[in-house]
Amino acid sequence: MTRFISRLVILVALVFSVRVSPAEELKVEINPDHSDYFYRVGETAVFYIDISGVNSGSLRYRFSQDNARLLDQGELELAAKSAKLEYSLDHPGFLRLDVLLSSGSDTLRKATAVGFSPEAIRPTNVLPDDYLRFWSQGIAALIRIPVDARCEEVPEDKVKGARRYQVSLANVEGSRIYGWLTVPPGSGPFPAVVHIPGAPGGVGEYMTGPRSEYAEAGMIILALNIHGVELGRKKEFYQQLLDRNPSGGFSSLGADDPYRYYYRRVVLGAIRAFDFLCMREDVDTTRLAVAGGSQGGGLALIVASLDKRIKAASIKVPAMCEHTGILHQRPTGWPHLLKRNDRGERIIRTSRYYDGALAAGLIKVPTLVSVSLLDESCPPTTVYAAFNSLKGSKEIFVYPDVDHPGSFTAERDRRMIGWLAERLKGS
Repeated sequence: MTRFISRLVILVALVFSVRVSPAEELKVEINPDHSDYFYRVGETAVFYIDISGVNSGSLRYRFSQDNARLLDQGELELAAKSAKLEYSLDHPGFLRLDVLLSSGSDTLRKATAVGFSPEAIRPTNVLPDDYLRFWSQGIAALIRIPVDARCEEVPEDKVKGARRYQVSLANVEGSRIYGWLTVPPGSGPFPAVVHIPGAPGGVGEYMTGPRSEYAEAGMIILALNIHGVELGRKKEFYQQLLDRNPSGGFSSLGADDPYRYYYRRVVLGAIRAFDFLCMREDVDTTRLAVAGGSQGGGLALIVASLDKRIKAASIKVPAMCEHTGILHQRPTGWPHLLKRNDRGERIIRTSRYYDGALAAGLIKVPTLVSVSLLDESCPPTTVYAAFNSLKGSKEIFVYPDVDHPGSFTAERDRRMIGWLAERLKGS
């Protein structure tokens, strides 16, 4: 078992009660002593806690590994407006500090996280020997199925001069995959991107949308609906689908068999999307990319490991990484296929074919990854396991003090889309 070195020092900065106005807002701020939020293994992270808006109360603290494994916890009686906590890890990983400030009937939560030698994090499993053969069998079955592309033009009002289509493509197992195709103004040929949505996204435009910002950057974008649900229906139709399965239970369907697992059809559907793009005269087939976030990020890693037509990848807080982390007292990424103390050998076998951190070891094209240090759905340990496995040129955008929902903003999308546009220009 990995041994944690705990050196906890609690210092009360002032020994007298703090006088505050009753109207002063309750606040707590946490700042690590390293402004970049990173340390070397064996160094000690110092957290400075500043408090305002209280005359008395308590501060509960909790140290954990990515909020997945408790390391230490305690409580301070507030007699001051600041405190200091220290902690150290003896292995590569991420240390998270959560505090709960209580004063009378008021409470306030705050958290931060720091990394210890994250460049040394590696996956807890390896690709199966027949990984490429397994997927080649699926691709061979896909090739035997005519693309049967059906495109219906619909109004595009976000990018002047652009054209938009609802697209339907034949996929394996008698299914179809749907998506929104947006073509920038002009005659092309343009670079093109397949975008894979996060969970439970992909249920019509209501959840994923056409992603017009790619077209604004001069790229054709095919934004997929991964669930085989037709497009263009009313919002209520898609909401009913979500209400039937609000927790994303689809992500474990067939998980005891890699040939029956839900995401096999999805991965092959994304490859079929590239087949479709390569049929179009307005697509520059030498400049193709895949992009996605969360669920879509993990799937994009798998697709990029298989399809050599892809020349770049943009991966935001990827899920589906480190399925077996839980068996090694480490965090796992959504959808958390393996429960604690449940080794489920059949599920472990399946997970190796659908693990983005393992698939990343086959990716040699330029790849951008983003990570949020407070992400509980896609913990930073799991994201770095994937990032460190990439074999080509790579960059990572780090967002401290950001959780999973906070990872999805227009500003971050623009940053990652801009990076992708620059890479495809040079392909």
